[in-house]
Order: sequence, then C-alpha cells, then structure tokens
Amino acid sequence: MYTEKVWRQYTRSAQVLPNLPSAYLAAWLEKLGYEVKIIDAFAERLRPEETARRAREFDPAVIGYNLITENFLDTLAAIEGVKRLTGIPVIAGGLHMSLYPAETMTHEAIDYGVTGEGWQTLPDLLERLAAGADPASVRGICYREGGEYRVTEPRPDTLTLEDVPFPARHLLPNDRYTTVMSRQWPITVMVSALGCPFRCAYCDVPGDRYQARPAEHVVAEMEECVRKFGIREIWFQDESFTIDKNRSAEISELLLSRGVEVKWSIRTRPDLVDRKNLRLMKRAGLMKVHLGVESGSPEVLERLNRKMDLETIRRAVRWSREEGITTLGFFMIGLPGETAEDVRRTIKLALELDCDYIQVNKFVPCPPSPLYRELVERTGIDYWAEYTKGNADIIGELAGRGSEFTPSELDEWQQIFFRSYYYRPSYIWRRLRQLGSFREFKNLALSAASLR
Repeated sequence: MYTEKVWRQYTRSAQVLPNLPSAYLAAWLEKLGYEVKIIDAFAERLRPEETARRAREFDPAVIGYNLITENFLDTLAAIEGVKRLTGIPVIAGGLHMSLYPAETMTHEAIDYGVTGEGWQTLPDLLERLAAGADPASVRGICYREGGEYRVTEPRPDTLTLEDVPFPARHLLPNDRYTTVMSRQWPITVMVSALGCPFRCAYCDVPGDRYQARPAEHVVAEMEECVRKFGIREIWFQDESFTIDKNRSAEISELLLSRGVEVKWSIRTRPDLVDRKNLRLMKRAGLMKVHLGVESGSPEVLERLNRKMDLETIRRAVRWSREEGITTLGFFMIGLPGETAEDVRRTIKLALELDCDYIQVNKFVPCPPSPLYRELVERTGIDYWAEYTKGNADIIGELAGRGSEFTPSELDEWQQIFFRSYYYRPSYIWRRLRQLGSFREFKNLALSAASLR
C-alpha cells in the first residue's frame, strides 16, 4: 500500500499501536484463571532471540499469535524464529486464519489454528492440550495429525465485547505506543463497535455483523484507561464511530458528566458527520476525526459503492475544522477504472480540503472484500492464498489492479500526491506553528524525510 521508503518509516515509528485482539484474549484468559504474558516484540523492537528469552523465562504451555493477512509472512518469520529457539507450541488466530486455514497450516511452525472468535475456542483447546487429549472434539480449530491437515466443525459466535473484560493493558508496554499525529502520551486504542453495515467494494471488513457497545460500557473503559493507566490519548479504531449519532452523543455527555479528561480520535464517513454532534464530542475531548474521502472522482466513488457526493465531503471537513478538530483524510489511488485524470482530481480535492493530515494508499485488493472476490473469480487465482503459502512476490501484481497504472507508475503517483500536499510552504508553516512538543516535531520530520 506504500512505496518502500514510506513503508519503512511508517512501520518503524509513524504508527506503533497495541494489538487489541491479543489484549482482549489475555484479559479473558486471566478471568478464567490462566497466567498470561504479552510480549509486544514490535513495539519494543525485540529480535527473535530476546523475544525467545523472555518467553522461556515465562515458561508458557503455548505461545499465541494474532495473524493479519497483509503482513502474514513477516509475522511468520518472527514465529519461526521464536519457535526454533524455544520449541514452545504455537496457536494462531485472527481473521487471516479464518480466511486461509489450510494455507496457513502448511507452515510447520504453527501447531494449531483458531478459526472464528477465540473466546470459547481457545480455553477449550488449552484444556484439551493440558490433559493430553485429542483436540478433534474442539470446535473451531485446525491442526495437523500425522502430517495431514485437519479441521473441526465451526463454532458459532456467542459472546460480545460486553461479555468479556476490558483489554489487559496492564500487560502492555503502554509507554511505547505512538503515532505521527499524536500530541500527548501515553496513547492507546479502543473499539466501541465491531464490523460495519456499509458495503464499500474495496473494504476487507466483513459487513454481515455490526456490533456496537453501549455508551456506558465504552465510557467505563475510557475512564479505566485514564484513572488506572494514565492514558492521555485514545484512538478509536471503529470503522465509522458516528453510525449512531445518539450513541456518540451519549458517550460525550457521560464523559463530561463524570469529568473524564482525555483526548480521543475517531474514524468515520463524511456522510455521517453532524455539526451539532461534532461540537458536543469536541467538548468531551474529541481532538481528531479521520474521514474516508478515498477519491475526488464521483465516478470512481460510485464504482466503490461510496454513495456520497463531493459537497458532503467538503462540508464534513469544513465543519470539523471550524469546530477546532484536527482532520485527516484517507485517500486511495489505483482504484478500478481509475485514470491519471482521476488521480489529478483526487489530488486537487485533497488540496482544496486542506486537512491537517492525509494518508494515501495504493489500492491493493484484499480478502474478503467484494473487489477481491471479483478478481479471484475473474482470474482464477487467489493471490493472497498463494502469498500465504510463501509466494511473497505475487502480491506485487495487485497494486492498482484494474486501473490504468502499472505498480511502478502507482509508486510515482503516490510520491507525487504526498509531496504535492506535504511540501507546500503554507502547510509546513501551519504545522510548525501548531507543534506541541519536540517529540511531535521529530515524528513529523521523520515522516517528511520518507517522502523525498
């Protein structure tokens, strides 16, 4: 999704955030009586040798990993390194395991896979392993037996985020987390809702299940973050925080009535922005809104099933800025049917909107999005399945698939987009005037250098 230089900087320091699925499962296992340790090797920049040393000191029965499709092979390399040094059995889960269980299990460093949600499956599997029993009766797993791949009957989802404890932040290196846009530390991430009811053609978030937590439950976790862990900034990772404006208003009112002082950020769609709601959220600590703009071409937006006009986008950014809320615009280039003229229109819109920050991704179709399913049906090739089996180079063919650009041409357009935006003298001067600390300056300077 990024050119190599931008990718290196982005993954090194521009966004280092806790892994919520791991923290949730750790809290759940602790509630059930297990002793758990989280080693965030990425945040602490640990080599496999140091990770393995810490794991051996803890002496666990198993090591668990959360798998993400887009960086699976990088994660696998870390898994293989730690497994080689410790020999400790590995259980892996996450959406990637559910999408590609058979392909993932071709890698011998992974002993068991949890498909679907792990709330009940993981404890069930741990009990069977501790007893030395056959895992075949555990629903929702895959494994190898005699060198052969085995998969058990799926387990239905029954628990919600209201049924489990808040993430185990006491096990996380909270002082290590940061983003290029952060102004206060420590920071953390939260989700107030899972899934998304909209069905944008490029989106890899399953749209068949939307689960929103009650305002009271959300605020209780925010209050714990502040009072117990000294958190000063919270990034909500919901796909669209303001789907239910009554709920977002209730969250804000509860924060104000309880005197919970914390800065927070949200992601949402421009057509879900309401000025009155923005004003109330700002009073309650909202400092930044991330808006999915994607394209400046109405025709491209239509093909993406993004049913909103450009004026709606302009209005959402304008209202946010007028309320004193920092804005970030998400953009993509290389979308299906996109031309150079479409990209120029997108750059023009970005400059007109003049958000405080932008993020420009090269379009890379990912499962289980509709556009990726169409690609697999059309070509007969499941690119991410082949990648999972070890063919890392095949993903290079996906950037900008369906547009008029080659992958290298798309790299050039991404650099042009970033430079056109961030190297404007007016933008640089504005950012310098708004700096709040040397740490913020350093983060911004490193990001700017990666665009050269």
